[in-house]
Amino acid sequence: MSSTSKNYRRTPWVLPVVTFFAAFVVIGSYYILETNASNDLEDLLLEGEKWALEGELLLAKRDFEKVLEKRPNHIAAAFNLEIVERGLHYKGLIDKAVRYGELRQFDEGLRILDELERELANEDGLFFDRLKEQHTLKTASLTVENVGEDKHAFEELVLLFEKIENYTSEEAIQTAEVLKRKIIENTTEHGKYYLEKNQFTEAEAEFKLGLSYEPTNENLLAYKEAVKNQRIAFEKEEQKRLDKALTKAAEEEDLNWTKAVKPLTVEFKYDQGELHVWGEVKNVGTRPISEIDIHYAIFDDEGNQLTISVTGVTTEILMPNETGYFEEYLLISETVVHVEIIDYFWSVK
Repeated sequence: MSSTSKNYRRTPWVLPVVTFFAAFVVIGSYYILETNASNDLEDLLLEGEKWALEGELLLAKRDFEKVLEKRPNHIAAAFNLEIVERGLHYKGLIDKAVRYGELRQFDEGLRILDELERELANEDGLFFDRLKEQHTLKTASLTVENVGEDKHAFEELVLLFEKIENYTSEEAIQTAEVLKRKIIENTTEHGKYYLEKNQFTEAEAEFKLGLSYEPTNENLLAYKEAVKNQRIAFEKEEQKRLDKALTKAAEEEDLNWTKAVKPLTVEFKYDQGELHVWGEVKNVGTRPISEIDIHYAIFDDEGNQLTISVTGVTTEILMPNETGYFEEYLLISETVVHVEIIDYFWSVK
């Protein structure tokens, strides 16, 4: 009796202990399962972030979606998924521009990249920096193909090179080298064009620009030296031409002032008791002349000079190679057998 009563009194203590132990096991198992599940999700999250930074956006999207399937309210996974989806949108535009480039439709490809540049300007962070680098590299590739003789496109090449030379990826290094080759190629062609036109300052500037990208380029160094030598030779020839032109100008000026008038004819006859004298002169100079006075002498049959007379050319202004006419009537009682022009004067216009 007493033994039975003692066992009965211990029973209320045993049941709570057993219940607590069972609950502890259940909660502990749940905690372990939850911890393992959380660890798996965190691993997926980290893997997705790694894929995103490596540019494998579809794999990153897959991992973030898996996390959200199990934890729909997982803030980091939702945020990362949104970022990756924006990245996929941007990458799609880059790929589209590249396809236009493959079709040789460079303007359309560059137009898409211009729009993308404006969108990317609002994005920050390492993930978007990688996309910005890809955007710059693809822009450079299309611009290289499209540059031709377009000065604006060439200036764009220079700006792109300045951006890309700060990148360290293998693709960036290779693209920078392509840009540098294209810049040097263009500066060389432009410099040669100016050199052929004897525009030495412009030619030298182009070759110096090319050398700023590759100071030891033998081709550019040779052209730079050629500019120096051709400039000296050209200036010597120019001085010779100038001296010759000055000499010719002085000779022409002397001609215009001392030999511009050339007598062509002088004739005479009696007309109703008057001596009619007439003739022609020519302007053999290079400038117009005016106020032309003809001095002529009249001789008798014994060669004696009877008189000297002066008359003017009727043409007011005589242009180069033009002929002017003069005439005069005189009253002379003696017999005239000879008339001779002895002098002439004029003004140079």
